[in-house]
Amino acid sequence: MSDDLVFDYRYGFKVPENYVFKSRKGLDKKLVAEISYIKKEPKWMTQFRLNAYDVFVKKQMPNWGADLTAINFDDIYYYIKPTDNTVSSWEDLPKEIKETYDRIGVPEAEKNFLAGVSAQYESEVVYKSIQKELDKIGVVFLDMDSGLREHPEIVRKYFGKLVPPADNKFAALNSAVWSGGSFLYVPKGVKVTLPLQAYFRINAERFGQFERTLIIAEEGSYVHYIEGCLLAGEKIITDQGIKNIEAIKPKDFVFTHQGRYEKVKAVMIRKYQGEIYKITPLSALNSITLTKEHPVLAIKREKVLTKRKPRNSWLPEVNTKRLIQEKPEFIPVSELKKGDFVIFPKIKDDSKKINFEFSDEEMELIGFYLAEGSAYYHKQLNQYVVTFSFSSKEKENIKKVIDLIEKIINKKANLQIIKEKNEARIQVYSKTLYDLLVENCYRHSDEKKLSELVLNQKKEKLEKLFWAYFKGDGNLSIKKNSSGSKSYLYRLSTASSILAYQIQMILNNLGIFASLRLRKGGEDKILDRNIKRKDQYIISFTKPKKWSEIRETEDYFIVPIKKIEKEFYQGEVFNLEVKNDNSYLAKGIALHNCTAPIYTTSSLHSAVVEIFVKKGARVRYTTVQNWSHNVYNLVTKRAKVEEEGVMEWIDCNIGSYVTMKYPSCVLTGRGARGEVLSIAYAAKNQHQDAGAKMLHLAPETSSRIISKSISRDGGRTSYRGLVYVAPNAKNSKVYVSCDAMLIDERSRSDTYPTMKIKNRQVEVQHEATVEKIGEEKLFYLQSRGIKKAEAEGLLVNGFIEPVTKEIPLEYTVELNRLINLEMEGSVG
Repeated sequence: MSDDLVFDYRYGFKVPENYVFKSRKGLDKKLVAEISYIKKEPKWMTQFRLNAYDVFVKKQMPNWGADLTAINFDDIYYYIKPTDNTVSSWEDLPKEIKETYDRIGVPEAEKNFLAGVSAQYESEVVYKSIQKELDKIGVVFLDMDSGLREHPEIVRKYFGKLVPPADNKFAALNSAVWSGGSFLYVPKGVKVTLPLQAYFRINAERFGQFERTLIIAEEGSYVHYIEGCLLAGEKIITDQGIKNIEAIKPKDFVFTHQGRYEKVKAVMIRKYQGEIYKITPLSALNSITLTKEHPVLAIKREKVLTKRKPRNSWLPEVNTKRLIQEKPEFIPVSELKKGDFVIFPKIKDDSKKINFEFSDEEMELIGFYLAEGSAYYHKQLNQYVVTFSFSSKEKENIKKVIDLIEKIINKKANLQIIKEKNEARIQVYSKTLYDLLVENCYRHSDEKKLSELVLNQKKEKLEKLFWAYFKGDGNLSIKKNSSGSKSYLYRLSTASSILAYQIQMILNNLGIFASLRLRKGGEDKILDRNIKRKDQYIISFTKPKKWSEIRETEDYFIVPIKKIEKEFYQGEVFNLEVKNDNSYLAKGIALHNCTAPIYTTSSLHSAVVEIFVKKGARVRYTTVQNWSHNVYNLVTKRAKVEEEGVMEWIDCNIGSYVTMKYPSCVLTGRGARGEVLSIAYAAKNQHQDAGAKMLHLAPETSSRIISKSISRDGGRTSYRGLVYVAPNAKNSKVYVSCDAMLIDERSRSDTYPTMKIKNRQVEVQHEATVEKIGEEKLFYLQSRGIKKAEAEGLLVNGFIEPVTKEIPLEYTVELNRLINLEMEGSVG
């Protein structure tokens, strides 16, 4: 049996609280009884809760491990009921809950991947879906409340038998106020080949979540249980130009909907499977692709309509004055329609960080170079060569470029006329000019892009560059309207997609909205010159008037959506958490980030997991925990393993403020085997106190504990373990390995191993190491051009590899990314 349970707390956002019932703060016997009454539980469960409450009151707080003195049990809401009852249809859920689980992909996961989904929101499991295959083979997969209601005899037989209320104060608290969780029963010999998955989430501030998980895997059974926004390539506007979203790092600065640059706090990556939406505005190449829940800054057309009747197949007309006055709002992309409006914020000079100022002549020459220039190193002549190619008819441009070169480097350029090609070629040998142009524009036409220094020049400098570029590569069409007025259409082209978006940014800075489209390559003729074109990116705009469909305010352009398309996608998606403004621009369009609920007060997660592994069964329970950093994560996990059974705990702790968790195996049958593979990562203000317990109560049992911990930025990790070998457990084998890595001098790691061996015929191995990150390895990686944070991430991922190789590939990738993000200071 292979059973993967993955708790995944990556997703970050908060929706307004809207509950059917929310208890008062604090806990007493009356509230415990009230919870049981609301749930319509049998009398034995009510009494179990009340007895557990008495134990909770009497039990002292742990005086070892992490500091828990800040927990105020009187300032916690112990029970929240978000809906009247569990439903079997996704569409029957309240809107707030659907929004939450839409955002983490539960509907898509259910439709396309999962055999069953159980989703817990605050205290209650609000949605469950079990496919017919599970019913056919006799597997029971329910929320814990339904398990109690529908299978009371099984629940009563096992509930609280492995983790009784008297085990510890937090087990007693959970037993008194437990709500939700999962109940899974796999009959003898049954193989569940499809995965089961559960999602848990805290939305309310000062809330305690107390789910209860009970798994019974009968003899020889098998089950896979998992507990658990932009696509790569989308272009984000940063203070260093345009970057693909997957290249954004924490501490980068991105442009926000408020018209300024703000720091990226976190980069979030997750696997996604389901519908994605492609929005195409008036400018076709500004289309963006998003997961369905991602918020876009927009205005709904229906809010700003005129009173005129629609004409033929036209969209209803809008009132321009009302449109300009309407305040944009962030709207999930799935709620937008063709004809709605997206917002392109304007980029202004006061948002820029200008560290260096180019001369007017340099900016103009850069513009001409973008259009007609190239540069290379001539090996035979040992010379740096800069060349400009024009049509021989472009006399004004030819003279201008020669004059600019002379002013910048005080050197006359060579002019060569090639009659058969109608070409005028300007050439100059100059390393100074080569460096200026290549460092700020690159060399080849399809690679050209502007440097950060150029993009951060003031408006009047960028205007010099743009009009020089237009003279070299642009054309102007003038049309006379029936009214006698003229319309001016400006167009220019480039083989570089990045440069096209950068020119659009520059025009935005100049107060001009430009559209982008793609023209496929092929044979062409320009001013009597035959050329073979690469794919061309066409930039076009009208002046002095804007496109008739574009409106603008002082701060942004309002651009209509021309098309919205849906398709299925499976793969990684990306999101950013941005300081203050919580937004960023993708291809110029303002998007909100989807961020974790961050509170000034703490939340409490106190769960209990009980697993019964019968003869010859195998269970694997994998946790990838990334709780928000305001959560006390205090969990009791225990498994009873019978003859020849196998229990594997894979426990990865990245998030939370404090974690205290020690997965346990009670090996009661001959040949039973238990494993705990553990990773703990603690950054600033975090204490991960984690470990394992192995109790050998039968002969020929074996256990393996491998613990890896990483501490950085003042964080603290602790390994706390117990191995007990009973007098009758002869021929048993024990292996314990605890390795800690300290990233800096401020961080801390502790090891508290306890071994109680009562039989001499036992093989015991114990290893423990503490190391600092290898300076020589770090130096080697940095000497190869790898940034320090990335190099540290590589070394940390190598350090934890003995554990990650035991995890399914998709979770290894995710865990490595989480570690890398933490090394960049980006998660939490």
